[in-house]
Amino acid sequence: MKKSLSFFFTVLLLAATPMGVLGAGAAVNPFETGTLGCERFRIPALWTLRDGRVLASADLRWNHGVDAPQNLDVAASLSPDGYAGWTYAVPNRLDDYADGTGSAKSAAYIDSALLQSDSGRVFLLTDLFLSGTGYPNAQKGSGCVTVDGKRCIALAARGSDDYRYCIADFDGGFAPVLENGSPTAYAVDREYRLYKDGALCTMAQKGDDDVPTGETVAQTVFYADADLHVFPTPFLCLRTSDDGGKSWSAPTLLNPMVKRDSEAFLGVCPGRGAAVQVDGHERLIFPVYSNENGKEHALMLYSDDDGNTWQRGADVRNARLLQKTSESQIITLPDGTLRLFSRTASHFVGVCDSADGGVSWTKSKPAWALFGTKNCMVSFINTTHTVGGKPVVLCSMGGSAKGRANGVLRVGVIGDRNRIDWISELPVNEGFFAYSCLTELSDGKIALLFEDEAAHFCYGVYDLADDGSLSPTDGSDPVAVPAPTFADRLLRLFAKFMAAVSC
Repeated sequence: MKKSLSFFFTVLLLAATPMGVLGAGAAVNPFETGTLGCERFRIPALWTLRDGRVLASADLRWNHGVDAPQNLDVAASLSPDGYAGWTYAVPNRLDDYADGTGSAKSAAYIDSALLQSDSGRVFLLTDLFLSGTGYPNAQKGSGCVTVDGKRCIALAARGSDDYRYCIADFDGGFAPVLENGSPTAYAVDREYRLYKDGALCTMAQKGDDDVPTGETVAQTVFYADADLHVFPTPFLCLRTSDDGGKSWSAPTLLNPMVKRDSEAFLGVCPGRGAAVQVDGHERLIFPVYSNENGKEHALMLYSDDDGNTWQRGADVRNARLLQKTSESQIITLPDGTLRLFSRTASHFVGVCDSADGGVSWTKSKPAWALFGTKNCMVSFINTTHTVGGKPVVLCSMGGSAKGRANGVLRVGVIGDRNRIDWISELPVNEGFFAYSCLTELSDGKIALLFEDEAAHFCYGVYDLADDGSLSPTDGSDPVAVPAPTFADRLLRLFAKFMAAVSC
């Protein structure tokens, strides 16, 4: 039961070798099956902290692999070096349904991204949904109302769609709830738990088939069965950690700062954010995406004050072939230009540039050398490595035109005029390959956390040689290159032709 689990978990040393392409002596999977009592994980994120520790986050999918609306939480995993010794916390936890149960009526945390600023502060951004809500049924709206010139989180009574209540400013640990601008008996704490006349409001927890578990849990405004609840649209939930992910702050909901009333979905691009230099100061950036006007497009949320306030950049415009730009990741080019690589509806990754720190972007066009699985998240990172004096960047993605399969690591070098030449690639697995995330460890090796089965993770560490070639650090043989399908061969020929005529 969730009530019996502490908010932060004690040290777990995982002895099992992860399934997948790795052999004996492999680095330990940060989210092996059974960790935290969870059988199924999705949506990996990785970040190497400034002190060399490695932080990972992932969806706890419990006994299913389904997106919201569903019973979902988000956990964090911390290692001293990215190899073993993983310890755990669950910063994003919901109690309306018990752990290990599945229900489309549950509230949900889903899709996380990580970054660390120069101050050492770590940021975890996640989507948060009201019970029974997810991407498919999210409603248009910011989830906010304006009171005395300020945007506040709107609330309605249980069973009602009249959002005449709102959460006013916090004073210490609590914020009063107003009704049409006037005080009520209700208030919320910083975890958005609901209080009436100073007493914590509670409710019955549910399990399978909506049968009560016998446990009593605190009401939060993200539970539809609470006395008051939020609007059924995604909320961008930001938590911070000043001890490298051991403990986490109360949430900050970014909707009042960044979400439009005209869009149903505005959500996290899972994986990694970015900390970049703009005009001599640090800017924190999280890629997000919207489905405003029925078409998905990427954009950036950015902060110039170490995450205290956030602004929204311009929407990315999509080339017709791509159809969309959704889950995206950023690298920095030597001259300070930002390059965004995006999931699209074509077999090619979308690519566009920003010369103003992510506020605006060129039109996203196909990266002809980056072909493979369409409609799947991709991971891109800068590294400290060079080949022939040129900076090296890395990509992980599915390499098959047939579906989410045949993962591949690609090595690129940045040359003149910000051109990236993809000089080598290493097959990661043959078979299922979906979401993935890369990070460079403090020893210069490359770590990859990826989905190698439905709602299962595989973790590997790789050497990057001076010539740009990759190999598993555990000494195992590289995966045999899968025989190209007819579709793959056609795709490669098309990509070569388009690359030639685009020069």
